Amino acid sequence: MTVEALVSVGDRYAGMVPAFEVDRPWWSEVEGITRHLDELLGVPTFVLRLVSADSAWTMRGGRVVFHVQAAGEPRPGVLDLTPRPDWPDIIKPHPLRATWAEIDGPQRIVDWATGIIGSADVGKPMQFKTWNLSCLIQLPAAGGGAWAKATGRFCSVDADVINHVHQYDVALAPAVLGVDLENRWSLLAHAPGIDCWTPDPATVQDVVSRWVAVQASIAGDELRVPKLLPEDLPAELDRLLAGEVSERLSPAELAKAHVLRDQLPGIISDLKAAGLPNTLVHGDFHPGNWRSDGTDRVIVDWADSYLGHPATDLQRLANWLPEEKRDLAIQTWVAAWQQHLPGSDPLRALPPISILIHVLGALTYQRFLDNIEPSERIYHESDPTDEIRAAVLAAGI
Repeated sequence: MTVEALVSVGDRYAGMVPAFEVDRPWWSEVEGITRHLDELLGVPTFVLRLVSADSAWTMRGGRVVFHVQAAGEPRPGVLDLTPRPDWPDIIKPHPLRATWAEIDGPQRIVDWATGIIGSADVGKPMQFKTWNLSCLIQLPAAGGGAWAKATGRFCSVDADVINHVHQYDVALAPAVLGVDLENRWSLLAHAPGIDCWTPDPATVQDVVSRWVAVQASIAGDELRVPKLLPEDLPAELDRLLAGEVSERLSPAELAKAHVLRDQLPGIISDLKAAGLPNTLVHGDFHPGNWRSDGTDRVIVDWADSYLGHPATDLQRLANWLPEEKRDLAIQTWVAAWQQHLPGSDPLRALPPISILIHVLGALTYQRFLDNIEPSERIYHESDPTDEIRAAVLAAGI
């Protein structure tokens, strides 16, 4: 990925860093960018937001331009000082701009987190992720340190969701060190170990069975999370197909999408026949969001959580796992639900959820697009239509 950094001190344009390459191609993963800039400029930096990106790429690769804020005056002679006539437009406030993409936004998060941990115990903060959904900053400290995370107005607050999960399994998610619901900030203890992209069978069984136990227990609790209930999907899909998605689908594709809409009540009826309750859904339940040190296993990244059908998480997981582990996950999930909800028939939920997960995906991505500023839409622009196409294909229409 080729990066161009437009550097400001406060909101004053200081200059542009000559284009440089980073190993990590994902636009939202900014650790390599700030490490390079900190060394080059001689002052700490934070990436505020994506200004523009090569439209031939999505989410990764190509040439990307970021607005970067420096904590002080950069080292002389390293910036291109050519004035930018478009700078007032770049820093002009936007009603949908993420709070961490504003001037001093990341620093406010760090100041809040440091006030909880204690400034004497915190090393140099390192920003790991910044995009339209969240900002993630590591604060090194004794005992593994902590992670400060801010989430969008339309997302869940990690620490708030985790506090509810801890009522039923205190070891299934990282410890909460602080939460600011108004600002949507979370401060979480570091979860030791590695991300479980290739989980062993014991990890699959442990995480899936424990998560089902929490979902079965937490159903009916009052939660501050968005709702994507199966019974609401027909009306939600109507609104989606009446909006900008219709302009991106061909007439034939739009006709098939309306056939899917007509079939939704029957598909949802099949889902409900499984006898499972609406409950807390993690929303991004793939093994890369599990961490393990070989003994303890935790689930991270709760910002996509919502109230919905629990089979959605299993389908998300199954789409990531190789066949033998996929079968194990399904067997574990079915047995766990039958243990906690005797008389249920969890297997009946799998065929309908294989269709509905794409409808849910289309609605989720459109919610992102409706709530982020124009320069960030490139992350998700095609996602709702892609998911509608996938739903139609899964339904055999």
